[in-house]
Amino acid sequence: MKYGFFTGCTSQSDSYENEISARAVLNHFKIDFTDIDDQACCGTPIKSTKHEMWAFLAARTHALAKAQGFEAILTICNGCDLSLSELDHELAHHPELLAKINEALAKEGLNYDGSLPVRNILLIFHEDIGLETIKKNVKRKLKGFKTAAHYGCHIIRPKTIARPADAEQPVKMQEILESLGASSPNYPELLDCCAATIIGVEAEQALTVSGEKIDILKQRGYNSVCNICPFCHKQLGASQDVAGKVINKDVKLPAMYLSQYIGIA
Repeated sequence: MKYGFFTGCTSQSDSYENEISARAVLNHFKIDFTDIDDQACCGTPIKSTKHEMWAFLAARTHALAKAQGFEAILTICNGCDLSLSELDHELAHHPELLAKINEALAKEGLNYDGSLPVRNILLIFHEDIGLETIKKNVKRKLKGFKTAAHYGCHIIRPKTIARPADAEQPVKMQEILESLGASSPNYPELLDCCAATIIGVEAEQALTVSGEKIDILKQRGYNSVCNICPFCHKQLGASQDVAGKVINKDVKLPAMYLSQYIGIA
């Protein structure tokens, strides 16, 4: 399948390790992907306040990918994945938007006539490449790693549309980590939110939530965290120092993206 690679904004601004490691691993396994030319934001940050603009941005991404001959869109951000995945569902409930969207797209010579399949990188790893192929390519088993998988909300919800992982008992990340030689047992807080969505309005509360999750993971004996979402990674990785100050605890715990774990192995 020929994938249009959609990087999203965050991975190009302050989460370079996500994009760099994703490209390296995808190339190693010979996944056919090329950047979607002239891509912009997926619209997620403004969906709740500028619904029409969100729909336009999401539709524009699909229209660009179709016009450039891609068969599906490959995402490396849970927020982007949800935004691009739920467009058809939203337009079914707001059909009046379609004419407005295409009127705006026509100014760029584009047209939206339905969405392409959207494939999160988790599905590429788990289904396109597969556990056995990943396992056969391992050069350095991740022995001694007890890694907590963190899915994030947008990859498992809502149930009204297809999501890359099960909403109640997701296992794909753990299975991939274990194929690398790491241990990744489930834990009661597996599905807890990282609180990134409220960081702009309730920063202290958001950092308390993320700091307490890291603290709990340390108490449970985990020595690392695995993320697949840049926003979750900010909360559970990049913000550990400030989160620790908020809850007055040492919450330093190595955190990397799933693609980084695969690359290291």
